[in-house]
Amino acid sequence: MRLPKSLRSPDQDVLDAFMSLRKSVFADGKNWRVWLSCRSDLDQYDHLDAYYIIAFDPATGEALAGARLLRTDRGGRHPGRSEMTYMVRDAVRGMLPGLPADLCDEEPPCDPAVWELTRFASNGAAGAGQLVLQRLRTFLQELGGERFVFLSPPVVARLAKSSGFANVVPLGPLRGDQNGKYRVYSADVPQPGSSEA
Repeated sequence: MRLPKSLRSPDQDVLDAFMSLRKSVFADGKNWRVWLSCRSDLDQYDHLDAYYIIAFDPATGEALAGARLLRTDRGGRHPGRSEMTYMVRDAVRGMLPGLPADLCDEEPPCDPAVWELTRFASNGAAGAGQLVLQRLRTFLQELGGERFVFLSPPVVARLAKSSGFANVVPLGPLRGDQNGKYRVYSADVPQPGSSEA
């Protein structure tokens, strides 16, 4: 799913529910300073280039889990000093107060086959997070994605491994703040026809 180009679309309720879930997890639960729009979590990376994978319960109108995806080649190899690219890269470029610039041991990727997963959130419903990662796998396979990067607690890296992603490895040091430990990881997307797919 992508951001609707019109003010009302059939997907708007699903996206609104995910934004509300994000707000409860990140702004309310972790006390992150994010751009808030009404009842939702909205930041500078929620734009027309973003894709969303959302596990949604139509009976309750709730988002059970979800995530945002961006290609890592946004902004090109040499973006302007104030041009936003994607979260991990912008943090390493020193553009995101509150995130350390030494998140990665090497320059973050800039490649159309590598995607960034951010704002991975779940309401705790059994299997919802894994469902999102399984759909992520199919989505990236369909678009020729070979790998994705993500900044998360170690538990999400373990969930990625159990969801069939290969070579889930850290790209930088383990960091921490009042909300717990986190680091940047990379995971390979099993390709159709491979023994891992």
